[in-house]
Amino acid sequence: MAAIPSPADQPEFSARSLLTMIVREGGHLFRMRERMVFTITQNAELAQRLITLGGLPYLPQDRAAPDAEVRGGFRDAPGGPMKWDIYVHTIPVRGEQTIWEAAERRPDVSLTTVEESA
Repeated sequence: MAAIPSPADQPEFSARSLLTMIVREGGHLFRMRERMVFTITQNAELAQRLITLGGLPYLPQDRAAPDAEVRGGFRDAPGGPMKWDIYVHTIPVRGEQTIWEAAERRPDVSLTTVEESA
């Protein structure tokens, strides 16, 4: 038997409001042509909230994951600040607009391209 959706199961944010919250809390947004959106932040509370909402942390290959309260944190240099790189396009949102579409309309979102290895 299929589960009946409840109004309580609705996502907390629209795509636009999610991106606004991320920027307000100190996240830097990036949009990729491959229809992915991610943020890099030094805010552990924002990182945890995004992961709880359905974001996926990405750990760069050349970084070791230190013991951090929030999964996926890394440091660019020994003793440097903790950072989190989190894919946010995976977070469910209200409405028809996707996170990628909302990011495309924001002037403060950088377009990032994936360079092919030679």
